[in-house]
Amino acid sequence: MHEHHDSDTAIGDALVARLVNLEPIKPEAWSAARTQAHKALYEHAHEVVSEPAGAAWLTGLAAHRSGTVRAIAVRALGSGRDHAHQPVLVRALSDRDAYVVQAALDGLTAESSDEVFDLLVTVMNEPGPDRAWLGSHAARRIADSSNPRRLDVLAEALGHGHHGATPAIIRALSRAGDLSVAPVLIEHVRLRRPRRVAAAEVLGNLRVAEAAGPLIELLRESEGTVALPVVEALGKLEALDAAPAIVPLLDHRAAYVREGALLALNRIGGPLAGAAALKATDDVDPAVRARAFRVLAKHGDHHAVGRLAAACDGVHVHVALTGLARLADDSVMPTLTEVLVTTDERRVRKLAGRILARIGTRPYLSIGHSDVRVRRAVTWVIGQLADPESLWTLTHALKDDDELVRSRAAAALGRITHEKTLPLLTKALRDPRPRVRANAATALGRTAPDGLRDLLADALADPHPAVRSAATAALRAVA
Repeated sequence: MHEHHDSDTAIGDALVARLVNLEPIKPEAWSAARTQAHKALYEHAHEVVSEPAGAAWLTGLAAHRSGTVRAIAVRALGSGRDHAHQPVLVRALSDRDAYVVQAALDGLTAESSDEVFDLLVTVMNEPGPDRAWLGSHAARRIADSSNPRRLDVLAEALGHGHHGATPAIIRALSRAGDLSVAPVLIEHVRLRRPRRVAAAEVLGNLRVAEAAGPLIELLRESEGTVALPVVEALGKLEALDAAPAIVPLLDHRAAYVREGALLALNRIGGPLAGAAALKATDDVDPAVRARAFRVLAKHGDHHAVGRLAAACDGVHVHVALTGLARLADDSVMPTLTEVLVTTDERRVRKLAGRILARIGTRPYLSIGHSDVRVRRAVTWVIGQLADPESLWTLTHALKDDDELVRSRAAAALGRITHEKTLPLLTKALRDPRPRVRANAATALGRTAPDGLRDLLADALADPHPAVRSAATAALRAVA
């Protein structure tokens, strides 16, 4: 075992020497040979760190003259978050090499982060492009700590400086969900501090209603990429007062800005949302048009009916139908009927049928269509309308070759009060398919004719359990 440890150390020392000998004069000038040497030492370090001798060897390497070697050693020691290795990582936080500091930050535990909290704050706020990128790693450790000041520190840091911690701070504050940081973030927005847009993003994620006013003022002086996070935040706040400031962005030259404005208006709603979306359905960009139809479907008023109906003859048919379902205007009945009998999409046909049933006006629907899917949909719609004038159509549907058409026709007859329904349902009780017989039994229970038990006598003794169950339930419902 001792020989094995010595062998690992010898191999490691050879790998270290190989890497050091390949170090160029300029640190940024990496060669293929150096990349391979770096990978070999990195993999060996992670293999031996779990052994006491390997960990001791890496602890010594953490003080090596080469920053690359120190970084590999520190990263390996921190990979297991072993408490015994944490002192090495804490010392490495003060290393002159930024990559060593990064490795140390990534390996700190929450407990160690508490011990060096003030140092982490210093690292997070370090100025200068050569070390500013360390801010995101330090911010993550600050967020993971249990220090009671951690959220206040992150919120304060978000408004100052040009460090690289912004994305990490946004995630940490948003996930924490602590509204106590809201006043500081609102102050960043009011005073137009460097990271005010990032503060706006967090305020939106936290749904801070009090931030709506300052965010609207910020939006009025922002444009393009800068404006989008503010627009998104206002959308999350569902700030109705923000709509007038968002609508002008629909004329922006960038399609992604116009689409972002529509997304926010969709969340906010109100009369301006529908009117803006109606105009945006003519946008030159297909993604913007698609978003506009979604807004129109959700917020459009009666002025949107014609545009939504026209969209039923294109790629936006499903979205358009959802809007027509909400508006339920009988003027679009011919369009809905056309969609029902021509579409190849099941969900579109189903939605068109539901809208026709909801409108309540009897459309002209033929049961003689060649497509069985259409006949099924037509029968269902007629059944939902429960119009006695449809008895002739349902009579023919009971003779259809398709089992589902016949079963839906039987169910539809149970919703119609008419003297002619009884003989039709009685005949349907003798259908060769159990689904049709079961629906006929249920329908008879709904109409509750005299002598129901005698009518259902055969169904109560039917060989299929579904028919027997339906007949029993029909009698129970009447009782």
